[in-house]
Amino acid sequence: MLNFQYSTEDEFWKVKMERYIKDCNSMDELKQISTLLVKICCTRQAVIKGLIKESLDNMHLQIQKELSAPKESLDG
Repeated sequence: MLNFQYSTEDEFWKVKMERYIKDCNSMDELKQISTLLVKICCTRQAVIKGLIKESLDNMHLQIQKELSAPKESLDG
């Protein structure tokens, strides 16, 4: 099962950003922060999808190698 817990660094950054956004009074600054967070989310998603695709491609290659490898005879 996958572990979806924040790392210490991620938790620190999350709390820091939440406080900063909560205390921010500038609409322009909030727009900039929102735009950067959207970019971060999209980049993370692209990285995750890329890692999954690479992993699946590697698994398929390994399976193909195993299926195309000569079979050993059980006769002796």
